[in-house]
Amino acid sequence: MKKVSLLLLILCVFFTDTLFAQTNISCSRRDICYWNENTKDFDECEGYDEYSLFKINAAETMFEHTTPEMSSAYFIKEKTQDPETGVWMLSVTSDVGNDYLYFIDIESKEIRIAAESEGEMLMIRFTIKKAWADE
Repeated sequence: MKKVSLLLLILCVFFTDTLFAQTNISCSRRDICYWNENTKDFDECEGYDEYSLFKINAAETMFEHTTPEMSSAYFIKEKTQDPETGVWMLSVTSDVGNDYLYFIDIESKEIRIAAESEGEMLMIRFTIKKAWADE
């Protein structure tokens, strides 16, 4: 009985810590990739080094993305995780009303965003430098 109580106490402490942790993801590069009708892929890319930070609140209801030039807030409408790859898919609305699909792939060190600009589909890809949780 004591072992079961100890195990429950450890689990409660672990889950309490993770429930109140903000997730931070720092990025070091931004690439913008355009849809190639011939190859059926986002393979026409141009990019540049850019340091930015994504801060996902503990409740995972919103996140802030800060770049050297600006800061934007995104409200998470829906989130799912692929059980095989671990990739998170977030359906979000920005603080100015634009809708996006975010794919957070910690394993591949990428954040990918599906967006439409002037009637053209594009993918914005951020290279993850480091991810960590604040308590």
